Amino acid sequence: MSAASLETFLARLYTDERLRQAFLANPDEATIEQGLDESEVEALKHIDRAGLEFAARSFAHKRAGHARSGPRRLWIARLLDCVRGNRSVQRR
Repeated sequence: MSAASLETFLARLYTDERLRQAFLANPDEATIEQGLDESEVEALKHIDRAGLEFAARSFAHKRAGHARSGPRRLWIARLLDCVRGNRSVQRR
């Protein structure tokens, strides 16, 4: 497997709850199903599990924060300012 494939697997491991739970329950099966070779499987068996869970929660929190602070939130803030008489609604 290439370094890019391993990186892709790791990215999925941090962002895909089902894959992460399957990996934590049975690292051999989960990694082999993803096409990793034996050396990568062995290396991943020693991953910091607490760190993996912490990072996954952190990334999920950041993604949720970005979703909340998107264009819709900006539009709502502008609308509330208009309703409160602070400024007129202008499209940017």
